Amino acid sequence: MKIGIDIDGVLNSQYYFCIDYGTKFCSELGKYKIENINAIDTTDMFLWGEDIAHQFWNQYRKDLVINLPAKPFASEVIKKLKDEKHEIYIITARKNNDEWFSETLKKDVEGITKKWLENNKIDYDEIFFDIKDKGECCKKHHIDVMIEDDPINIRKLINKTNIIIFDYPYNRNEEFRNLIRVHSWYDIYNKIKERK
Repeated sequence: MKIGIDIDGVLNSQYYFCIDYGTKFCSELGKYKIENINAIDTTDMFLWGEDIAHQFWNQYRKDLVINLPAKPFASEVIKKLKDEKHEIYIITARKNNDEWFSETLKKDVEGITKKWLENNKIDYDEIFFDIKDKGECCKKHHIDVMIEDDPINIRKLINKTNIIIFDYPYNRNEEFRNLIRVHSWYDIYNKIKERK
């Protein structure tokens, strides 16, 4: 089976990172607070303008893409899947020169990402960067199942591949109620075993 895996929110805990670091940033600014706990990004979560959001990510993006560890058991489960002859494809919107990365990081987003995967012992067969439509990517590369958290991406995946949603408040939409939902990496492993 070919398994597609997103990075932010699936391999790492970006949602909780945004809450933890976002509230710290609000405290440093002396204004703003969590306004919408069900939001996927900091702009909607704290009702920041893009200037404030850029300031936040310039200050803290390194902590997300370099220092934040992978979710518990992600490496272990992916190794088990590889040992069982599944192919692993990392599919991400990350790209070099991304405007949401600081000047010191943006020129080598792809290299930094590969280094993070290596440091966190995430084994994979291939990685696809700068993917705007994960549905089309999965269709083109015959991905059997995609593990994703972002509602925008989930909508593009429908009817293109099988979807496993990594559960967060922001993706508990009524329209996704019949899709498979998971809460941890061993939950993913068990759901994939059931699929076989």
